[in-house]
Amino acid sequence: MATLEQVVGRIRDGAVVGIGGTGLSRKPMAAVRALAASRVRDLEVVTFVGSLDVELLVRSGAVRAVRSSSVTLAPVGAASAFTGAVERGEICDIEESEWVLLGGLRAAAAGIPFIPTRAALGSELLRARGLRQVTDPYTGVSALAIPPLRPNVALIHAWRADPAGNVQAPWPPGHLSDVDLLLARAAEHVIVTTDSLVSEAEVKASAARTLLFGFEVDAIVETERGAFPTAAPPDYAADPSQIASEAAATLYPAAAEGPSRRRKNEARSR
Repeated sequence: MATLEQVVGRIRDGAVVGIGGTGLSRKPMAAVRALAASRVRDLEVVTFVGSLDVELLVRSGAVRAVRSSSVTLAPVGAASAFTGAVERGEICDIEESEWVLLGGLRAAAAGIPFIPTRAALGSELLRARGLRQVTDPYTGVSALAIPPLRPNVALIHAWRADPAGNVQAPWPPGHLSDVDLLLARAAEHVIVTTDSLVSEAEVKASAARTLLFGFEVDAIVETERGAFPTAAPPDYAADPSQIASEAAATLYPAAAEGPSRRRKNEARSR
């Protein structure tokens, strides 16, 4: 079985990377740290609600753009690294409504050219994102056509999994855990970290808890407390003090130059 560093090291500059979890829950933080340390660049991060994952990647200089419904450390505080980078023009904030973001993932997961919705009609998203309207051939009603959003790779943290790649969620499932399922099925490749690697027999014994199947997963890596300091229900809660500490720390000093300035310096050194 490959190490987390080996698996994440396959992610190339310019990739679109989907990150599972939402807010301060189920974030694949071990994978995010490995990605930040790999010094990959120009990533577009896709996440339903970003938090410490986005903060660490922005601080590492890995991010070109963030596509999400919001980025926040609430209730711990503001996402200052993300906010500052956007204000300085170092990264692009592609803010989506929740339904438009999920609609794009649904279209990708279903393998269809677009998914219709009335959710964002009348909003500035049509102009800002270049979205187009279509007409329902049955009723004549106008709808918005959301194009597929297909990340190159999805990083998901799971409750438990087996070596064959079958991934399970606890019961009752965590808040918005279906977003992880949707993200994984929309992505070209799926990397799953798990707090508990169990036998295939254990998974089969509680088959109803299975979220993803082995043929849908490219790599499984066991990582103890791999979502920490965000929560991984029911095993551990978020640690607000640790989240604040990691968000405040400049873990990767090269990021202090900012992505644009650092790329110029790297070009001079070649």
